[in-house]
Amino acid sequence: MEPRKEEVGVRLDDGLQERVAAYADREGLTLGEATSALIYLGLEFAERQRTGLKEDIEDLQRELRDLRQMVDVIGPAALGTQRILAHWASQTGGLRVSEDELLAEGQLVADEEWQGQLAERGLLSPGALTGKLEG
Repeated sequence: MEPRKEEVGVRLDDGLQERVAAYADREGLTLGEATSALIYLGLEFAERQRTGLKEDIEDLQRELRDLRQMVDVIGPAALGTQRILAHWASQTGGLRVSEDELLAEGQLVADEEWQGQLAERGLLSPGALTGKLEG
């Protein structure tokens, strides 16, 4: 015989049965009422947590899009500035290195500085995430 819709059987371990019974006593409820109330409260909590998690994920996705847009603007500008400075420095004639060597040295110093900043903050570089050692 199948139970009616309003009747559901639930098996609880001993510890959980004791907690439900204690809740029922504290609240002046029957075991069935206490079980229904606790299931209701648990579902409400779980649904709110799920909604909150979804909103948190959406917020993170928005923040990542914003960061990417900033990097898309700042990255090329920083690299372009470095290239221009290396070009100008090599054009003055006072250096004993070529423009390419100066640019390579600037990139090395920038990489080292970036790794230092990431390390100070306890963050991993993209190279560390892929198993490559940087620097």
